[in-house]
Amino acid sequence: MAFAQQTVFRTGARPRCIRTNATAKQVVTAAPARIVVKGTGAYTVKGTTRKVNEDRYDVKIAAPGDVGEPFAWAGVYDGHGGFAVAEWLKNKLFGVVEKEWANGYKPEFSITEAFLAADRQLLSAGSGFLGMGERGVGGSKCGATAATALLFPAPDATTRLLTANVGDARNVLIRGGQPLQLSEDHVPDREEERARIESMNPNRKLPLVRYVGGTWRVGGLLALSRAFGDAYMKGSLQFEGLPAGSDGYSSGFGVIAEPYTTLTPLTAEDSWLVVASDGLFSEEARGGGGGLDNAGLAEVLAAVRPGADLDAVAAALGAAAVKVGSTDDVTVVVMRLGTA
Repeated sequence: MAFAQQTVFRTGARPRCIRTNATAKQVVTAAPARIVVKGTGAYTVKGTTRKVNEDRYDVKIAAPGDVGEPFAWAGVYDGHGGFAVAEWLKNKLFGVVEKEWANGYKPEFSITEAFLAADRQLLSAGSGFLGMGERGVGGSKCGATAATALLFPAPDATTRLLTANVGDARNVLIRGGQPLQLSEDHVPDREEERARIESMNPNRKLPLVRYVGGTWRVGGLLALSRAFGDAYMKGSLQFEGLPAGSDGYSSGFGVIAEPYTTLTPLTAEDSWLVVASDGLFSEEARGGGGGLDNAGLAEVLAAVRPGADLDAVAAALGAAAVKVGSTDDVTVVVMRLGTA
């Protein structure tokens, strides 16, 4: 899975809704096809209420090769409590994915194992002199959400899209002009996540998910239910916490890094893939302000002409989110898709 040739490395970074009344139309379904990446663009900008941009991203593109061999990768990592975890993911997550991918053709299993392995590495590191400071890369309160997309040739000569996300960063595929969200927002006010967290609560008299500071938070602290890092929300394997998921470590507050994954056969109707931090989207309920919705995102991309500068397209999306009220860091990667 080497990107030795034709590889592009792009290293980099929540608001009112642009189409609050947007309704999704029926999505066109076409036969799977051999799809390639025709071009990529990326943009990141510091939020208006932020001291530094804590988002990071990376993009890797190569010519399609053998069956099962990834030829395109995009990752967006939205840091909180500092940028150290997001920076680590930008530099090292794909390498962990490569290692797991080499164990055989098990796309969703491999990406899940890679996310969990990466989080174990992030949690095992200590900050400070000789690692004797706080547990975790960047300290115990440093973490990040992530959304990733990976394309590879399938055995039937078509192209598969593997997506994974932890937290509220998103993957959106535009098919037949309509948006397909291939990610799940992991927030504690989502009923499935609240129930999962409370099922591990040893003290049912005090709910773990509580409404604090204008939003729902795990332990009254973290407005996310899944994230990389955040060691203070995860057990040390010694005295606290209950086993959580398949990752093998304990989670004192139910915060985990197990991703939501999808495996999608791409078709000739698929024109764009967007990987973005939550700053691009409306996040008023969690203090991020306004932003685009998925339908509005699709409308903007539908107006992009062939041959357009895709970095400028990504920048225009980010600017549109800020214009309608985004106050969070905004990071967006766009991939233009087409038949080979």
